[in-house]
Amino acid sequence: MFQIILDPSAELDVDEIFKWYEKQRQGLGFEFLISFDNSIQSLTRNPFTNFNVTKAIRPIAITKFPYNAYYSIKEAEGTVYVHVVMHQHKDPEE
Repeated sequence: MFQIILDPSAELDVDEIFKWYEKQRQGLGFEFLISFDNSIQSLTRNPFTNFNVTKAIRPIAITKFPYNAYYSIKEAEGTVYVHVVMHQHKDPEE
């Protein structure tokens, strides 16, 4: 199993997204957190199922929400690094 490490910028992204959804409807932010956690935890079992968008970066969709988490894999370390969480309509190259 792979260990997950969230970059501080990814943690900030998740916090901002959570706050935005909570303003839209109480409890929706928590639904986002649950979906985010479920999606990220699936990477502990097999982080290689998603295609590369660059040589080293892969996206994983956050179920039920229009966001992707972008990550890289350090196979020798058994680690998945989540770098950023962004809306699916944003260009990950930006």
